[in-house]
Amino acid sequence: MYTTIICAIEVGDEGKKVLSRAKKIAKKFDSKLIVLSVLPYSLLPKDYQKELKENAIPEFEAFIAETGISKKNCLLKVGKPYEVICAMAEKKEAELIILGTHSRTGLSSMIGSTANAVANHAHCDVSLVKI
Repeated sequence: MYTTIICAIEVGDEGKKVLSRAKKIAKKFDSKLIVLSVLPYSLLPKDYQKELKENAIPEFEAFIAETGISKKNCLLKVGKPYEVICAMAEKKEAELIILGTHSRTGLSSMIGSTANAVANHAHCDVSLVKI
């Protein structure tokens, strides 16, 4: 059903929970799993974005090393998270995007802004993991 899955995460305990769920789904469907982490920016100069990414690489690589996922299937990008996630899903021809969403109260806060944007703009299925 799903040959390629994108799992969008933030490095940390919440990312581990989302990735754990994604690994189970990928195993069930014998899918290729691509892990994507996006460093958000707010109109930062390009040189600062590059420095931000370079500083984040060691933490990202250490996180990935713990997961047992091949580094070739792991990506660290800088940009607007929902745009990067949706673009990468199209580029990799993913049929499913998995990402986390925080629990908040109130109807308007059911899913986070990134999760909401991905769900509304993705050209494939989206699965949200409650974190």
